[in-house]
Amino acid sequence: MNKNDHFEERLKKLCINSSANISSTQFPNVIDLNVGGYLFTTSLTTLTKYEDSMLAVMFSGRHEIVKDENGRYFIDRDGKFFRHILNFCRSNDLPPEDIAIDVLKEAEFFCMTTLIEKLEAVAPRVISLRRREYFRHLIPDYEQIKNNIIQKATEKKTCFEESKVVITQLDHPKLRGQIPCYNCTREFVSVNHTCAFEGLPSDIAISIKTVDIEIDKLIGFTVDELSHDGFKVSVNKIICKFSLRCQGCTLSGLYTAGGILAPRECTNVAHVIRFQW
Repeated sequence: MNKNDHFEERLKKLCINSSANISSTQFPNVIDLNVGGYLFTTSLTTLTKYEDSMLAVMFSGRHEIVKDENGRYFIDRDGKFFRHILNFCRSNDLPPEDIAIDVLKEAEFFCMTTLIEKLEAVAPRVISLRRREYFRHLIPDYEQIKNNIIQKATEKKTCFEESKVVITQLDHPKLRGQIPCYNCTREFVSVNHTCAFEGLPSDIAISIKTVDIEIDKLIGFTVDELSHDGFKVSVNKIICKFSLRCQGCTLSGLYTAGGILAPRECTNVAHVIRFQW
């Protein structure tokens, strides 16, 4: 269902008749509203200020609106935050930060594009919400990753009321293959090892399925989300640093002169998320 279909569905619920063939409805200049039991009085000019909004369409004269027993135009919507919709239509006032998300939901319902854009530009909580939505779009299995981290942290909870979850990336480059020695130029050593991160084995290995997101950003975002959800978490990064010495140089007594393979260390990275319970 596209945006226009959603728009029409909402109009059908809010209006008695949405046919373009009905005679034009004449609205008074002063409008009394009942929005889910909350009573408001405003002007027709205020309601129709933003022509692409649902309110403007409802009160355009092309639709017949339900009235309550007292003759107020009835909108079947929780009216707790509706006054902030009206205040924006009246004087471009934005809501307090602590209810910005709630007002955003109402703005989306009434298709108040201008209000939505302003909230997305200046309201920190709305900006944070959009950022989370963006990351979820980039990573379709993000919720599963996050739930796996929480589950593993719960399983590893200790008597000291803490747990550590070690996260690695499946396709991260690490020290492997035929590595030449810079020192003697005659030895090639085959490298195949299991990465170790200060003695901590990997708990969760993540495969990044999009080039638009890096593991550092994913983990940083996840930690922010966990904090937002009420968890006490912190994160630090550990590099494997696994390295080998050239056997030829070692046997020749050149160990102290170098004998270090190229590349010198494995650069595979683990992120350790620490939970305080």
